[in-house]
Order: sequence, then C-alpha cells, then structure tokens
Amino acid sequence: MRIRYVIFNIFIGALLAINTGCKGTSKDQLTSASKANSPKYTIGVEQSSSIQASIEKQLPKANIKPYPDLITAYFALQVGEIDALAYNEIVLYHTFNDSMSGLTYIPNDIDIPNEIVIGMNKHSSIPDLKGIINKLIDSLNAAGTLTELNDHWNKNSKKNPLISPKKNDSEQILRIATSADVPPFSFISENQIMGIDLDIIKLLEEKLNVNATIIKTERNKLVNALKNNEADLIISAFTKADEYTDDIDFSKPYYIGKTAFAVRQDNFNKEESLSKVPKMTYLEPKKPDEIYKLADLSGKFVGVQTGTTLDEQVQQLIKLPRIQYFAHIPEMTKALEQRTIDAIAVDYSVAETILKNHSDFSILKDRLNKDEFGIAIRKNSPLKARIDSSIKVLQKKGEIQRIKEKWSKNKSAVRVMQQDWVGNDTLIVGTEALYAPYEFYQWGELSGIDIDIMYSIGKMLNKNIKFADMNFDVLIPSLVNEKTDLCIAAMSITEERSNSIDFSIPYDKNESVIVVHTPQHALEKIGDSTGMLSRLFQNIQNIFN
Repeated sequence: MRIRYVIFNIFIGALLAINTGCKGTSKDQLTSASKANSPKYTIGVEQSSSIQASIEKQLPKANIKPYPDLITAYFALQVGEIDALAYNEIVLYHTFNDSMSGLTYIPNDIDIPNEIVIGMNKHSSIPDLKGIINKLIDSLNAAGTLTELNDHWNKNSKKNPLISPKKNDSEQILRIATSADVPPFSFISENQIMGIDLDIIKLLEEKLNVNATIIKTERNKLVNALKNNEADLIISAFTKADEYTDDIDFSKPYYIGKTAFAVRQDNFNKEESLSKVPKMTYLEPKKPDEIYKLADLSGKFVGVQTGTTLDEQVQQLIKLPRIQYFAHIPEMTKALEQRTIDAIAVDYSVAETILKNHSDFSILKDRLNKDEFGIAIRKNSPLKARIDSSIKVLQKKGEIQRIKEKWSKNKSAVRVMQQDWVGNDTLIVGTEALYAPYEFYQWGELSGIDIDIMYSIGKMLNKNIKFADMNFDVLIPSLVNEKTDLCIAAMSITEERSNSIDFSIPYDKNESVIVVHTPQHALEKIGDSTGMLSRLFQNIQNIFN
C-alpha cells in the first residue's frame, strides 16, 4: 500500500523538475561552463547562494533556476529540467561520487568564487559576536588548523572527528543551525552530525567557553532561523548572499573553494544509484530480537516510507511502535539489513522482491490493510473514460495478470514492453522509479508492472507515452499544476486524494505486510503463502533438537 499525503511545501523545489525537457529548441551537449552563456541553456543553483549571484553576472544570457537543496537540483538535472548543475565542488564530489552515479563534470572556465562563511544573528545576546568569530577564524587560519581540518575530512574521507569535545562549566549557550546534508562540511554518519563544520563548532566551544546547541534545519530555512532569533549562528557550508546583508551578519571566509559544473551522464543505473543517496535520519542501533507476530513489535523500530499512512496502520496495530521514516525503499531495506531498525512495512509485492535478494528476511503472517491501485488523472479529464475502458479490456484478456506474473516471477530476465508504435500525440506520465516490481530502473531503462500497463494503454489509445520520474510526493501536484497528464506509481485510491484528482478504475489490488529478520520459528517465505512449509520444516527441526 502506498497511501501518502501530498506535502506541497517540502517538495515544491522538486516540482520544478517535473517538466521532462520537451522543448522544441535543439542544443549541443555542454563542454564547458562558458558555453552555457546562451538562452538555450538552463543552469541549476542553490537558492540565494553566492554561486547563484556569480553565475547571474558571469552567464547573463543563461537561464538560472534556483533549488532549495542539492538533491532536488539533482533530480531536476536527471529529468532534463536543467542542463547543468553548479555547486560547491567538494560537496558535489562527496555527495555523488561515493553515493550516486549519473553525473559527469565539465571544465569551469569562468570565475565563480565560492567562499564559505559563518552566518550570524545581528541580535544575538553575545556581545560583539562578529568580532569574536572573525578573530577565531584568523587564529585558526594562522595556526594551520583550517587546512588540517580540510585535509582530514576532504582528502582522506575520514568518518571520525578530528577535534574531541571538551566539557566546560559555562552557562552560555550558542545556538548553531546546520542542515547536515553538505558533506564533508556537515553530514550524518553513525547516527551523529559530523564534518568540518562540526569540528569548527567544537573549537568555538573551547575558545569561547560556551556550550553549543546544534539545531538541525532544512537548508532553505537556515536564514529564517537567524531572522526569527531561533539560532545565533549558521555553520553549514554557508555562502554570503547580498539579499541577506540587511538581516544577518557574515564572518570572514573560513574556506575558499571552487565551483563545479555537473551535467547528466546518459545510460546509468538509476535504481542502484538512488538507493545510495545519503538520507539524514537518526537511527539508534538495536540488538537483533526475534519477532514472530505484530505484538512482538511493541516498542520496537519500524521503518515506513515517508508520506505514507502505513505509519498510521502500524500505530493502530502495534502498541507504542518507534517509527522511522525513509525516502525510498532501498534505503529502508538497508537499515533493516544493518539491524538499525527491527522491521519495515511495505506492499506485499514489494516484500516479495525484497525477499528474493535477502534470504534472511521473512514476512510476518499478520497483515496490515488491503488496497486498490489506480491511475491518477486530472479532474474532469476526458482521458478517464478511455483509460477505464482500456483497463477493462486488458483485465478481460488477462493481460494485466500476465504482466504481473512476468515481473513478479523473474524481473531480472525480462525486458520492458517496447514502444513500437507512433501515436497521434504524447502523454506525459509521472511515476517514481524506486518501487520494484511496479516501477524501477533495469539496464538503464524504466521497467516494471506499471510501465508495461501504461505502454499497453498507450498502444490501445494510439498515444506515445513519455515518463517523468519524480518523488512520489510531487506526483499529485504535477497533475494539479498540469505538468503531467497521468500518474502511475502503485498509487492507492483514497477519498482524500479524490478531492483533488480523479482515479481510473482499479487495475491491481495489494496488501501491506511487515518484513523482519527471519527468526527460528515459522514465518511466511516466498511460495509459502499459507506458512505450511515453514511449519513443516520447523517440526522436522524440532525432531532433531
């Protein structure tokens, strides 16, 4: 089941990335930054950053699109909304070279300075805060400490802090906002925020005899934390922007870096890559406890995908669960594999796919809810009647069942249906390609149950199908804002969603289940829907015990 709430304010930046690049103007692949100085090209940047201001001056003819964070800008690049992404060089390298493929870099032959500074609250209760911070930066520079920090976190990719925290008896609290999503400056590893910026914060505590309180804040809300007097400092790979000079102070630079220009690399394995994107979630390590039924999960950690109401189902059926949220299924599965959580809640078909790759996982026999999947359609669209009719025909012919069996039995040995017809026009279809077996990337192409079903409908309607891969939470906004014509993504039909969009008749039904590490006793395995085989093998085992 994938019942999710539409969270407009979180993914509004990602919504800009939905347009799939269907523009009439042809353009050459960018080979250097200076070549982008043309209205044909669009450059993605971090919103209200020094890089944005510099590019607007250096590339006045280019279109500039600001994004609230790096991951949103990355998705915009991958779906063709932008032609290049300009960002801090080492942040790009640390975020994507180690965790995600699909990018290549072009020479930066223009002058784009990138100075990292500390943002300061003009109304801080600490007297002369700016002077104190600047003196500290000067002293750290003179002592070579900043260079040492950079070498430790950047060149050696260390995960252990260079600076050890020191206790002091001061009652003075320094509130510091950081986004924890810009490695190697500020990121989460082993359940704690670390990096260059965190070592600088420890030095601040020591030199100023204060105690720092870290306030983890979304990147596009850092400045508001200062303006609203919720923080004294921003230390988060932060750059100076002229638009903020009236509201906040800026320190001297403590790091002067380069700007890198990334462009999309064709034919990469997006499913594998996106599963490795670092997500900033605190998880407490748990000792493995055996779980046989839902009641055994009382007080334990259960992973659910962000935006779903699976958390509501878990709360209804399990006493005092400790819910952890994840953006994508691969990330959640990895957490279960590493035993940082005790169980995950997913659709049954998704659970089957997970179990094929994890022989030490099993499905609890206790089920959550059942639900029906439909194709999302814009309100009052004339397409609804034609799509409903197509689904009825496909169901009557047994085509949908055949497609499900094709992908559920052995998805690695089959290919997605090929679009071998020329339609009279094109339908833009939103999806989220991290939900095997419904939609995922295989051999560089979008594949799965939903993809084959949509192509089958497109052929019946004589329509070309063009998919737009995006986060699930922006699918419905993409319909409402007329960025897509349809959405198919194992989306549950709900009354709440039907207030803003229409659904086709159901094309599939599914139920949600709990996946856990296999205990010693009988649990359901693939091909054993009744649990009979599990019980049989357990009885045999008991005979010899």
